[in-house]
Amino acid sequence: MAKIDLDGDGKADFSINFTQIIAVATLFASIIGSYYTLNSKIDKAMAMPKQEVSAKDINALKRVYDLKIEKVAVQAKENMEDIKEIERNFKRK
Repeated sequence: MAKIDLDGDGKADFSINFTQIIAVATLFASIIGSYYTLNSKIDKAMAMPKQEVSAKDINALKRVYDLKIEKVAVQAKENMEDIKEIERNFKRK
């Protein structure tokens, strides 16, 4: 275990042992490996041809989202009706 004195007062400011050094080195190796892996994936993606999005695809997406919005609106309306019914039941008691 190495005791390190940074301010020179004769007391150890912190200590580090061999297993902690190995853990820090492993952490750095992992981060560096992740960086290079991500970098190579980005380079590979940049070399690929760009995907074309057609008007047909855009219209299909618009229809899907319109249906989802309509479904949410119907659910909100049903929820409001349920809330009003609960309020009426609560007022009767």
